[in-house]
Amino acid sequence: MNKHIFWLASYPKSGSTLLRAILSSLFFTENGVFDLKLLESISQFETTYHVSKIRKLIGNDFNKLKNLTIFYKYLLKIQEKENLGYKEDFKFYKTHSGNFVINNNFFTLEKNIRGIIYIIRDPRDVCISWANHTDITYDKSIEFMINDVQSLLWIKGSNELFDENNIPQSFISRWDKHVISWTSNKWSCPQLILKYEDLVYKKEDTIKVIANFFTDRFGFKFNNLKNKIVNILETTNFQKLKETETKDGFVEAQSGRQFFKSGTKNQWKSKLNKEQIIKIEDKFEKIMNKFNYK
Repeated sequence: MNKHIFWLASYPKSGSTLLRAILSSLFFTENGVFDLKLLESISQFETTYHVSKIRKLIGNDFNKLKNLTIFYKYLLKIQEKENLGYKEDFKFYKTHSGNFVINNNFFTLEKNIRGIIYIIRDPRDVCISWANHTDITYDKSIEFMINDVQSLLWIKGSNELFDENNIPQSFISRWDKHVISWTSNKWSCPQLILKYEDLVYKKEDTIKVIANFFTDRFGFKFNNLKNKIVNILETTNFQKLKETETKDGFVEAQSGRQFFKSGTKNQWKSKLNKEQIIKIEDKFEKIMNKFNYK
């Protein structure tokens, strides 16, 4: 069966780690108790290990993969199940890539997709979180978010095949175009759109929405669901996650930076100035209105 990838897609700093925590607790535990090691069961697609699997196929283009036009020629090949290298019927993959087409080459195709969950967050709070995560100013964070050609380097694996000159990039574009790319497709595969704010402030109801999505659309039955939800709520709250990160560390955190920092909504009201707020709202007005962020 070709439909072997379940995409967990989001713009950076929009809640994908919390979503992975909930899903990994639902699918890969008996009791719903979360710990950070569980996140390894839902890895990021954009890791150079996946590219290395088709090194011979890429040939002379291998040293040109930082060029998105060249790299996009190989994305669908990377997504073939034999190249991803797992035996399960399907696998969750986190991605921050936009669902774009570059020079007639697609990021992904419906024939590969078992399902999609897209998580969206108020861009004004994304701005705060991205600035904290990358140790940049709010102004620079805004410039990042409104950049039509914005991209991010893939995560470099343990292999030594890549240097800074040929690491592939994820094309994310600007915040609103990223949202549109995933939420406005016409695919028939099961798709669920979640709001980060609901994942934090209406967590129990949202976990039930997620569980029902898999039950209704895939016929998946969760054992001991009520008890799982109780334990997920307890072990994935932000205070608990912060304490665990402080004690054990977290591999996805930037060096010297706290990954689980706040998790609250409306941080922008006290942190952004009027000019910064207007700039974000003017750029993203249509999509913010569509998802009731204004």
